[in-house]
Amino acid sequence: MKLPLKWLKDFVEFNTTPEDFANRMLLRGFEVAEIIPEVKAKGVYVCTIEKIEQHPNAERLRVCEVNVGKDEPLTIVTNATNVYPGCQVPVALDGAVLADGMEIHPTKMRGVPSAGMFCGGAEIGITDAEYPGASNDSVLILNEDHENGQPIAEALGLDECIFDIELTPNRPDCQSIIGLAREAASALGQRMKEPVITPVEGEGNAEDYAKVTVLNPKLCPRYLARVVTDLKIEPSPRWMQLRLKLAGLRPINNIVDITNYVLLEYGHPMHAFDLACIEDAHIVVRNAIEGEIVTTLDGKERVMSSDMLLIADPKKGVGVAGVMGGLNSEITENTKVTLFESAVFLPDNIRHTTRKLRHSTDSSARFTKGVEAVNAEKAINRAIELVHMLGAGKVIGSMIDVTAEPPKERTATADIAHVNEILNTNLTGEQMAELLSGINIECKVDGGKLIVNVPHFRTDIETGIETDWDIAEEVGRLYGYDNIEPTLMVGRTFQGRLGRSFALEDEIKDRMAAMGFMELYNYNFTSPQEYDALLLPENDEKRQTVRLRNPFGEDQSLMRTTLIGGMLRTVQINCNKKTGASRFFEVGNVHFDNNDDLPEERKMLGAVCYGANESFFTLKGVLEQLFSSLGIEGVRFERGGGEYLHPGQKAVILINGDKVGEIGCIHPQVKRNFDLPVAPFIAEIDFNKLLCHVNSERKFKPLPKFPIVPRDIAIVVDENIDAQTVIDVIAAVKTKAMIGNVSCFDVFYPKFPGEKGIPEGKKSMAFRFELRSDDHTLNDEEIGLSVKAILKSLKFRLDADLRS
Repeated sequence: MKLPLKWLKDFVEFNTTPEDFANRMLLRGFEVAEIIPEVKAKGVYVCTIEKIEQHPNAERLRVCEVNVGKDEPLTIVTNATNVYPGCQVPVALDGAVLADGMEIHPTKMRGVPSAGMFCGGAEIGITDAEYPGASNDSVLILNEDHENGQPIAEALGLDECIFDIELTPNRPDCQSIIGLAREAASALGQRMKEPVITPVEGEGNAEDYAKVTVLNPKLCPRYLARVVTDLKIEPSPRWMQLRLKLAGLRPINNIVDITNYVLLEYGHPMHAFDLACIEDAHIVVRNAIEGEIVTTLDGKERVMSSDMLLIADPKKGVGVAGVMGGLNSEITENTKVTLFESAVFLPDNIRHTTRKLRHSTDSSARFTKGVEAVNAEKAINRAIELVHMLGAGKVIGSMIDVTAEPPKERTATADIAHVNEILNTNLTGEQMAELLSGINIECKVDGGKLIVNVPHFRTDIETGIETDWDIAEEVGRLYGYDNIEPTLMVGRTFQGRLGRSFALEDEIKDRMAAMGFMELYNYNFTSPQEYDALLLPENDEKRQTVRLRNPFGEDQSLMRTTLIGGMLRTVQINCNKKTGASRFFEVGNVHFDNNDDLPEERKMLGAVCYGANESFFTLKGVLEQLFSSLGIEGVRFERGGGEYLHPGQKAVILINGDKVGEIGCIHPQVKRNFDLPVAPFIAEIDFNKLLCHVNSERKFKPLPKFPIVPRDIAIVVDENIDAQTVIDVIAAVKTKAMIGNVSCFDVFYPKFPGEKGIPEGKKSMAFRFELRSDDHTLNDEEIGLSVKAILKSLKFRLDADLRS
């Protein structure tokens, strides 16, 4: 940000040197990157031409005798045709350095010595904005009388400097002359001279000339407008052109220059529309239509998207909000009625728009860092004041103000002791308040608290837990970091520990690895074709995928909703490369696009195994062992599962009635879709649901005092009855003996009806269970009665017969 000293003096009494000022600003967190002189040329002085003669050896050259305030006149050879005896001009003498870096030394021109060179505005580094006639391609003729030998910068009134100040992103208020002047005044030990804007009440009613509608108040919380008619488009006055030029902007015309002047002075971007180019004189602030094209002031067509904010009329776009106005509504020499805009746009949206359009401007840079509603009103009032001051047009009515919510005063409470602790100081609340008042932050002390009235322009000071740190930052730099006694760094340490979820994840990984499984890390991205390969129905939850806006390619364009696809690809790679590994597991996140706000993230546990020694039951046994080690009880495996699993070898996993996952063999069609040489067995479990059933408490159970009696039975049942159903029936039988550890150890399906005495539609299942008593040894009669009760219950509930 360029801060011309001439402009700064409007607000402060500059009572030091530029170098000392730069050092003071640095101590307050504002680095002055460069001190730039207003006139870049060095060694150029005022001289008076006393005599001109024709060059004896060159028709186009003339020999001038000049007075530069020395005892003897100097000779300058020139080809300039606009100089004459008695005029005063700039002359570069021996050792001079021009604006473009050229050095000047005495030389002979066609045999006549020349002590230097006459200069025009280009050689000095100025234009008409700094001095009339400086833009002409000729020697600059000075209009006033000056002392010969006076440095040209002094003669032109351009002998001051410009401070090029580096700003930090958290100080958007300092993107203005006034914001920097506020800090400069504090650095100089003063209070800034607050600018006073004279209100201008126009004639008539502005709403008779223009109308404003904001359709998206979230992205545009405030939109202010003023109407000016009878415009006089002409060059700005020299003082305004000079200030714009010194601050790095090119003067254009009075109306555009006013908006740029206010941009620099107050830091709030403004825009002026030719109201005759606005349909029905109606400004509409809305989201752009997808693919809508707006031609901006630089003549380029910008393709808009629906998440960008557009300034429009009822039929077309007339500007990209916060970035650049439209070519179809620009101010021209024929403009008679204009509408001045001063608005507040959401920073995140402007940042998104500039990135997507790949186009950044001075305005967008300020909107991106944040502007606020009160300053927007000051800016438009200042612009109208300048219009009235310069006689650039007739102001109509009052301000059109479309505001979603009126600006509110903010207060924040800081803990004085904590601020001192942060800074390693011992300041009182009153001392802190006095320091802060120097930058217009008014405070009052209430016990051990500092009640801060946060100014509207300090959007970086937050309320809540950040207040102490924000106030400490301000107090520290105002008090002076060089005044704070340096100390060794102090840190508070504490014993770190993993949360329950992370600790359980590590435990599960360790146990899976102990059972021969290797851990996988697959990409979270997947292909749309993967869900077709898994035979997922259109209404399946796993189809609710999150699509990436900028994917690496179509094969990685979706966030995965299941771990299965990645595990199957791992199986394919390991089979093709014959690595010998056949057991894998993965703990990873999946995402579902089932919320209006953010996608739902779930952590999943997946396991896969394949090979000659693997089956549905080996993987089931692995999971049962895992659940047992985690203290999980009430586990059941029931028929069911996804379409990607084999119809006859799949089950859902229930824990106390809560479905937590699925297990099974991959469907033959899925096997072909993934080009797998084998059909792997796979399981996928919701990690967070599993976490809810983990029981870390271990209760002691004494060993049985009396012998356990194991018994085996083989029964014939319908072929559609599963083992879990039979186990539930056996475990539920009420007998004098306790029944436990019921398990199925054999299942036999006859190849043809009647094989081994098993009828058609039946199968044989063998179960092992244990009988015992807590208070005595079971006798044969008790054992027999218990077995009979079990067989009777199986016959009654499942029509099961004891196999002979």
